[in-house]
Amino acid sequence: MSDKHLLSKTSFLKSVQCTKAFFLYKNHYNLKDPLPKEKQAVFNRGHQVGLLAQSLFPDGIDVSPTHVSKFNDSVKRTKELIEQGQKVIYEAAFVYDDVLIALDILVNEGGKWYAYEVKSSLKISAAYVMDAALQYYVLANCLPNLEDFYLVTMNANYVLQDELDVQALFKIKSVKTDAEKNTEFIKYHIQLAKNVIDKNVLPKVDIGEKCFTPYQCDFYGTCWKHEPTNNIFEFSGISKKQAQIWFEKGFKTVYYIPEEELSGNTKLMVQAYKNHTEIIDKPALQQFFKKIKYPVAFFDAEMYAPAIPQYKGTSPFEAMPFLFSWHSMANEKAIPQHNYFYQEENKYAGKALLDYLIAEAEKVNTILVFDTAQELKALSGVVKHFPEYKKTIDKLKNKFVDFSDVFTKLWYYHPQTKGSMSLKKIYESVFGKSIFDDLAIKSGLLASYKYDDYLKETDLFKKDELKNNLIDYCKTDTQAMYDLFVYLSMSIS
Repeated sequence: MSDKHLLSKTSFLKSVQCTKAFFLYKNHYNLKDPLPKEKQAVFNRGHQVGLLAQSLFPDGIDVSPTHVSKFNDSVKRTKELIEQGQKVIYEAAFVYDDVLIALDILVNEGGKWYAYEVKSSLKISAAYVMDAALQYYVLANCLPNLEDFYLVTMNANYVLQDELDVQALFKIKSVKTDAEKNTEFIKYHIQLAKNVIDKNVLPKVDIGEKCFTPYQCDFYGTCWKHEPTNNIFEFSGISKKQAQIWFEKGFKTVYYIPEEELSGNTKLMVQAYKNHTEIIDKPALQQFFKKIKYPVAFFDAEMYAPAIPQYKGTSPFEAMPFLFSWHSMANEKAIPQHNYFYQEENKYAGKALLDYLIAEAEKVNTILVFDTAQELKALSGVVKHFPEYKKTIDKLKNKFVDFSDVFTKLWYYHPQTKGSMSLKKIYESVFGKSIFDDLAIKSGLLASYKYDDYLKETDLFKKDELKNNLIDYCKTDTQAMYDLFVYLSMSIS
C-alpha cells in the first residue's frame, strides 16, 4: 500500500465535473472563489454528523492528519493499525493508483472489512454514489478481504425521545453493487485526470451546464469573468439543461435565441429582457390588490432545521420556526409598524410562537407572505406537536396571500431579474440597489446555521450580536415585501 498520491477524492470528483477546473485546482488553487459562509456551514454540519456516527462503532482510533499536508502520515498509521489488529479505524487513509481516500469508518468483523461513509443527508444522491465508487475502487485494491461498502445517511422517520438513539438516527445502505458497476468509469476518469497532470496545459473547456452540476464550480469567478452579462446560462428563467442545448446550437446569449425556440413564460421573460421593458399586467394586479383587506401584515419566518434533532418529538432536518418578522399597516396610508418573535432559549419554540402569531394575526385581515408554501408547511409542522391549535391555525391560514404569485405568474416582471424569482433579486432590480448587502446575514440558509451558533454561544456579547443580526435579516425580508407592495400599488393607480 503506497503512501504517495496524485489525486485526492476532492480533486478526482472535480476532474469528472470539469478537467479545466481540475487543472486550476491542482495548479492555481489561489484562483478559487471565496468559500461562501453557507457552504462552510454545510461542511461544519457534515463534520458534526460524521463525529456522531463514529459512536455507531465505538472504541475506534482516529487517524486524521494534523494538517492537510500530512495525509501520508495517516496512510502509514492506517497500515500500522491494520497490521496490529485494530478493529475500528476512523478516517482510515489509503492510496491506490495514485488516488488518496480517507474513509469515515472502517470496521473489521470476523476477519473481513466493512467500509462506512457518512453523509449528513436524508437521501443518497448520484454524487454520493460516485464518491463511494471511487473509495470502493481504492479500498478493494488495498484490502483483499473488503466485504462491503455502505453509505450512512440520516433516518427521516427517526423521532427524538428523551435521549438520542444513535443506532436509530442513522440508516445504513450497501452501495457495493453500484460501486462495482462504476469501476471502469472510475478507472477511465483517473487516467483522464493523470493525463491532464502529465500534459500540464490548461484544457480548453467551454462553459456550460457542467459549471453548475452537481455543484457550482468553485472556479466560476475565474472562468466566467469575461463572459457577457446576458450569457444564456445566467438567465434564471431558463433551465441549465435547456441553456446547454441552445448554447450548443450557437445561441450563446439571450439576444441570439430565435423567437421560434421560445414559448410560454420563458418567451415573455426573454422578450422583456431584450426590449428592456417591465411586464405590468394591470388587470391581474388589480385583481390581486382587490384580495387585500386592511389591516394587512407582511410576514416572514426563519427556520432552524438541525441534522441531529435537538428537541423531543422532532426529526432530522425538521424545519422549526424560531423567528418571525411582522410589518403591519392599519390602512393603505399608514406607516408600517414592526414587531417580531424570537426564541432565545434552547428549547422548542412552537407553542410560544403560535401564541404570539395568533395574537398578532387577530389584528389583521390579510397576511402577505413571499411563497406561502414554506411558511404553511412550517406552521403545519408546529401544529403536529400541538394539535389543540389546529382549528385556530387552519382559520389563520385563510388570511394568507402569496405575494410571490405576482412575480411567478408574471403579473409583474422586471427584466433585470433575468428570470430569478427571489425576493432579493426582484427588490434589487426594481429599486436599483439592495437593502441586504450591508447585513451580516444575507440568506435564510445562513440564518438557520447562525441560530445554531446562537444556541451554542456562551459569550453574552456575541450572543446578543447574533440575535440582532438574525432579527435584522428577517426584518429586512418583510421590509422588502412592503416596499415592493407599495411600488406595485402605485404602478396601477
